[in-house]
Amino acid sequence: MPRKNFTPLRLLAVVALLIGASQVLNCHAARFTPAMRLVSAQQAPLVAVTRVGEKLVAVGDHGVVLLSDEGRNWRQANAVPVDTLLTALSFADAHNGWAVGHGGVLLHTEDGGESWVLQARLEGNPVLLSVWFENPRHGIVVGAYGYASETHDSGQSWQRLAVSADDYHLNHIFPGPDGSLFIAAEGGIAYRSRNNGSTWETLDTGTSGSLWSGMTLENGRVLLVGMSGRVLLSDDRGDTWHDLESGSHEAITAITQLRDGRVAVAGNAGLVSVADAGLQRFHATVRPDRLNLAAAVSPGNDQLMLFTSQGVLKQDLNGPH
Repeated sequence: MPRKNFTPLRLLAVVALLIGASQVLNCHAARFTPAMRLVSAQQAPLVAVTRVGEKLVAVGDHGVVLLSDEGRNWRQANAVPVDTLLTALSFADAHNGWAVGHGGVLLHTEDGGESWVLQARLEGNPVLLSVWFENPRHGIVVGAYGYASETHDSGQSWQRLAVSADDYHLNHIFPGPDGSLFIAAEGGIAYRSRNNGSTWETLDTGTSGSLWSGMTLENGRVLLVGMSGRVLLSDDRGDTWHDLESGSHEAITAITQLRDGRVAVAGNAGLVSVADAGLQRFHATVRPDRLNLAAAVSPGNDQLMLFTSQGVLKQDLNGPH
């Protein structure tokens, strides 16, 4: 049954743990002043990252958007018109990207993330948690309390989507095999669309813990990650799921695939766990700083970039930096 009173769980799992509960309670009112300018960009609190060609773009609190040449150096975007919490971003090509956040904020860039405009503040000021653009015209945003909307005109107008009759938070939307789409949601719920987001079906994952993220591997296998160290694998495009042993009971909030096919997950209390390409076994380690890790990306086979309340951290697979 839908719950009547709760705080957005992706925020509890990522933002509240990274930035502090007081800021989470205050950031529902998007303040339309420019993003905070930073002395040291690499130390900004960050919650999401994506790859744009050979470049990395990350977003976080206070409207911060950072860019990097494969993680070697980080710099702040020239112009971001809001200082609210940004939670996710998606690029349709090397130039056109969108970022979403609290207060229904939707930002757009046409220069690969160098500068941004406030394209929309979606009706009802929803807490937006994830965004996916198939191409420069078609995209979907999802968020708290079952919110989902779709655009077919590059974000100029939006139409609500009916993903579920329940109000489960929709934490992460990502593309699946054969043109499908998946949404990782709370309560162990996942959703799948076989028609580009027009209609959705509820998937039986066999678990009840909230799912924070997911991805489709290069070989078409689909992974979902979430509470209690959970890693779920589907070899049949989401029809059935089974648990993998991640080596930890800490919540997992991020997942990435290395260039050699291995899979790395990261999460609360400094958890980093890496599996072989066949997903036969995960090897879990805990960073000495025990920071909560919100996002991860691999610039190469032997290193991870981790995104935290203290900015960007590098970790070799044989130990943290």
